[in-house]
Amino acid sequence: MRARSISEREGFNMDMGKFVDRRLHAVRVTVNLLNHELELARNDSSVTLDREQLKSMVETFSMFIEDFDVSWRAVRDQNQKKFAQAPQSQTKVG
Repeated sequence: MRARSISEREGFNMDMGKFVDRRLHAVRVTVNLLNHELELARNDSSVTLDREQLKSMVETFSMFIEDFDVSWRAVRDQNQKKFAQAPQSQTKVG
């Protein structure tokens, strides 16, 4: 089994870091909206959201999850291909 080099691991972390940072913007906006609504209703026992706003929030989270799953699967498949194509060391016995 071939261990991944430090540069391979760092490259993976940077790529996933860029991916997450770019897609997290919409999630951050959604979380801020939810926090704003909670703050407005801080003295109430319930929070009222517009149906369209709620649908938009659910869609935002769903898209992030779907995009992450697709990207993660691609990275995992690429790493498996690299491992399968790695030259195997040949050891002579005798």
